[in-house]
Amino acid sequence: MKNLSAEVSLLMDRSFSRRLRLNSAIVENKYWYLPVDDKGHERFTPVGRGVQSSEVCGKHLSFMVCKNVEGHRGLSVGGVDATGKVVVRHKHMWCHKATCPVCFNRGWSVRGAQSITGRLEEGVRRGYGKVEHVSVSVPPEDYGLPEKVLRKKARLALLDRGVNGGCMIFHGYRMNRSRGVLVWRPHYHALGFIEGGFDRCRDCGHVREDCASCDGFKGREVRGYEKDRYIVKVFKERKTVFGTAWYQLNHSTVRVSAFSRFHCVTWFGVCANRKYGSAKVESEDVCPACGDEMVRCAYVGKRFIPRNVGDLGYKACFVDVELDEFGQPNYVEVVGSRGYG
Repeated sequence: MKNLSAEVSLLMDRSFSRRLRLNSAIVENKYWYLPVDDKGHERFTPVGRGVQSSEVCGKHLSFMVCKNVEGHRGLSVGGVDATGKVVVRHKHMWCHKATCPVCFNRGWSVRGAQSITGRLEEGVRRGYGKVEHVSVSVPPEDYGLPEKVLRKKARLALLDRGVNGGCMIFHGYRMNRSRGVLVWRPHYHALGFIEGGFDRCRDCGHVREDCASCDGFKGREVRGYEKDRYIVKVFKERKTVFGTAWYQLNHSTVRVSAFSRFHCVTWFGVCANRKYGSAKVESEDVCPACGDEMVRCAYVGKRFIPRNVGDLGYKACFVDVELDEFGQPNYVEVVGSRGYG
């Protein structure tokens, strides 16, 4: 902390115990709790490492419940069999700030992933092709460059390989497993469109040495690496755009400042801000098991359910029995109110 300016230190919290009390989920991902070796890069921090934005961050509002019990047969939620049970999700108040240790993974990251999904879906409708997940690794000789310069060089590397549009998400750190810390290894994850698509290369059995003369993505990547030493990699096909965007956001990196705003996500190419406006994505609560709409409910059962994100045993989404021992519903639908449960 002594290397941080007073401006930055007031906005950051490196205490694992304090963050754990605020959000018990941080133990689920090493990127969320490992210490950070940030010597020389003190102004950059993984998301969720700041101070709590407000006393109402994470405040429990209600339960969202899917009562399609028959539709849950043979399905599971969080590794728990949902057969014959209702699926329940907590509804909270989020501040949508990347640095907030309470809200970063289920507030800011979710809203950001919804925005990314809507914008890329508009790109698909415009005929840009299939959305691909791509990473750009910065060569060691560029680690010390300002992030603004790194982002420009990474964007040019993407365009050079034929990634003609999408969003870039900044990641300043990677995990050093031998030391058990996060170390400065700047790179970017992109979700976007590849000219000519990637399926041709995805299904190709040639080795890298055969790619140099090919006009496909891997050919462009091999020739591009020889020029700039930036490694551009396309990952396996995604299950969902939202899921990929959410994961990349929830362990991304931000610059901490009380006086200027840092854009962790930027758009480029055919998806640039000047090309078309962001598509509005309606927020909806759907069951993670069956996909049906969830309804706002009040819990009237007798079992104790941890409701605060820092509580021991808290689960953001879980399954529960529909009726109590007297045959009465444990969750009663709330109409015309915020549904505090």
